[in-house]
Amino acid sequence: MDHTATFRACAWLTLGVFLAFLLPRLAQDGMFMDGELYAAVAHNEASGSGTFWEPRFSQVGLAGMTSFHEHPPLVFGMQAQWFKMFGSGFWVERSYALITALLTAWLMVLLWRALVPVDRQEHRMGWWSVLLWIVVPTVHWCYHNNMHENTMGMFTTAAVLCAVKAMRSNWWAWLFAVAVFVFLASMAKGLPGLFPIAAPVLLQMALRKGTLLRAFMGTALVTAGVVGLYALLMVWPQANESLTTYVEQRLMHRIAVDPTVDNRLASLEMLFMNMLGPLVLASIAVFFDRFKKASGTAGLGRQAMAMLFVGLSGVAPLMLTMVQKSFYMAAALPLVSMAVALWSAPALRRLLARIPPNGRIVGGMRIGATLIIAGAIGASVLLFGTAGRDADLLHDVRSIGRVVPPHTKVGLPEAQWNDWSLQTYLMRYHFISVDPTMTDPEWYIATRGSQPPASSIYRIQELGLRGLDLWRRQPLAR
Repeated sequence: MDHTATFRACAWLTLGVFLAFLLPRLAQDGMFMDGELYAAVAHNEASGSGTFWEPRFSQVGLAGMTSFHEHPPLVFGMQAQWFKMFGSGFWVERSYALITALLTAWLMVLLWRALVPVDRQEHRMGWWSVLLWIVVPTVHWCYHNNMHENTMGMFTTAAVLCAVKAMRSNWWAWLFAVAVFVFLASMAKGLPGLFPIAAPVLLQMALRKGTLLRAFMGTALVTAGVVGLYALLMVWPQANESLTTYVEQRLMHRIAVDPTVDNRLASLEMLFMNMLGPLVLASIAVFFDRFKKASGTAGLGRQAMAMLFVGLSGVAPLMLTMVQKSFYMAAALPLVSMAVALWSAPALRRLLARIPPNGRIVGGMRIGATLIIAGAIGASVLLFGTAGRDADLLHDVRSIGRVVPPHTKVGLPEAQWNDWSLQTYLMRYHFISVDPTMTDPEWYIATRGSQPPASSIYRIQELGLRGLDLWRRQPLAR
């Protein structure tokens, strides 16, 4: 029986779910402070404040440095080009996130087709892996909040795809491509992007194609390629200085003194909680398949194991330090999701085979997909520009930006220095820096009801602010 119509309906339904999880929230303003910080740095670079190797956040700087070296510079540079092409609207970084999501989904489908033999009907079920991936909470949260893992995950998925291709033909060329994508992934977010280096060995252990010696040679060649690319880059003085600053002053410092968890196995718990939804969906398919006592071709266990091994290689290194957060593993989640999808795909395919391709169920799936896609687009139009979070703060920042000139430094209380949402919104939308060390600044921002350092020479600005007060220094009477 030809399942083309059924699979096509499932693909459209997956597209609907994909858009529903991403578009409405991407149409709204307000982001997690890290994502807004990254957008501000990229926006500054696009506007001429800072360079690729010396990006800048504000006139005051961060972590004792005037330039911004919390991460390698690639994503800032890529997003800066996006700002140059499309302007400064709040939606620009969100459109960048959407493009990385679409490209990652496309790469997942290509990887699926590279793993599943073309003579199996499951070869056309790449949509199943995308569906299980996009419902993972950390995945859509990262796209909503402009995280660097979006770009890194796109590159690591491409690297694993090339590693699979290398097992078949053009070994040297595909391995060089793996090295390039791993290099780009590490330039996007640092050490977490290096995990596909182990892919040739892990794929051989699971798929049993070629010899283990050849696989180790492949990993060695990829490693040499990455090291060689960095060696070439470090000859460039600006690159050398920038990357050395990142490693010595930020990366090593963060690992040494900024723990975020109490135990090293925290990432495994985070992984399980993230994958709970996909595991439930896949288990339902497997359960009903066995309940119906269906029979068919052998499973895709080796392919599933291969993706699980490579995916876990992106999670396990995180447990070497006490600096662990759920979004750090986001680049591995396409592969772990694919492992779950490959494990359950034969069961799902057998269940779908019981559905008449031109029957009411498939027709209902098409209608449902159309409604979901239309609903996602409609909701995005209605929500466009509204506040998805920090509504009061965004209102106040907009009001302040109307009266405080761009590229101004404003004062604020020392206690508010760590209000990074305030800082990042002011910089991203109005190029306004804050500095708690200024003496008698012309402009002063404080929590509503607070007083400026010398209230007698400041006058509050009546702007209808909700959570802040803006004060302006008055000239002394002569």
